[in-house]
Amino acid sequence: SFSVGGAPSFPNIFNMFSQNKPADSKDSSGDKNSKKEKKQKKGRKKVFRDSKYVIFDLDGTIADPKVGITTSAKYALCEMGYGHLADQDLTWMIGPPLADTFMKITGCDRNEAQLLIDKYRERYSVKGVHENIIYPGIKSLLEVLKYSGAKLAIASSKPTLFVEQILDDFDIKKYFDVIQGSDMAGKHVEKEDVLTFALVKLSIAKIEKQTVIYDKEKIAKATMVGDRKFDAIAAKKAGLKAIAVTYGYAAE
Repeated sequence: SFSVGGAPSFPNIFNMFSQNKPADSKDSSGDKNSKKEKKQKKGRKKVFRDSKYVIFDLDGTIADPKVGITTSAKYALCEMGYGHLADQDLTWMIGPPLADTFMKITGCDRNEAQLLIDKYRERYSVKGVHENIIYPGIKSLLEVLKYSGAKLAIASSKPTLFVEQILDDFDIKKYFDVIQGSDMAGKHVEKEDVLTFALVKLSIAKIEKQTVIYDKEKIAKATMVGDRKFDAIAAKKAGLKAIAVTYGYAAE
């Protein structure tokens, strides 16, 4: 199941683990909304507490990458002669594989898209990768999950090199048992692929003769956390439970 609940923030998700709530805490949104939120929070709490493996998306889930990605995309478009396209809002480019988004915005073929990616990385690898903002409560959430004994992983379409740099910037790399991204050559950028490789490294799945075989007992205790439909689709295909955060960049 893909749980979407009332614009949660990570401080709210972190509160799932709190055993006690202040006695004077009140919900000003009304009894109906309060009951709904309590029910949603109870459901998310159960998902987390039953999970021995938690796999996170990165962009729009752990960190806000808007400045680095959109500014680098605009740089690439201008450098490659598509400057007339650079004035629009490019936040929709956050999440999906870059080749797909560049082909969509310019109408170019995959070879041209790769040249755009190369230009994008000229800026991103130096500045953009460091222009992220970690969402409030993330570090506390990771600490609680690790303390509970859960194994944590990242499954991102971003190249692993950049994923590790971002985690290092916020000193949270130490919480993850597995960090799985794509490669710099643009292979295995689809979320289903990176999630599968993360599950293999977590010993939840194995690949035999190009077939993915899942450990049903472990899969039942695994959860995917993300902000886009790609996370939901990949999780469903693998048989994972999923939690959607609604503060990310999904339009759906």
